[in-house]
Amino acid sequence: MPIDLTSFLQHTPESEKTTLYVHVDEETIETYDALLVAQTRYRKLFITLEPKRRYLVHTQPADSEDLEIDFLQEYEEVEALMEDAGLDGIHDGEQGILYHNLLFLLMNP
Repeated sequence: MPIDLTSFLQHTPESEKTTLYVHVDEETIETYDALLVAQTRYRKLFITLEPKRRYLVHTQPADSEDLEIDFLQEYEEVEALMEDAGLDGIHDGEQGILYHNLLFLLMNP
């Protein structure tokens, strides 16, 4: 049974969600909610809740306060980040975290 998105987002901590703004044209901006599904020490992987899933990475370089935001286009990049985040345990020397938000995404396509 699908979980109600509004209820789920209401109970999701702010640190585990973000909003993606997509410029359709000069006058139109669409917004999409995204959930954090994996995190390493310096990177966070968000997946949008729209029917066409988008993979968004927030990277915080170790020697900088700037946040780099990028879309992942290749499945291999998504897979590598998920592995780094702990799907295969400790990987590349970093302890990662997999979030319960992934379960929500799998249960509510």
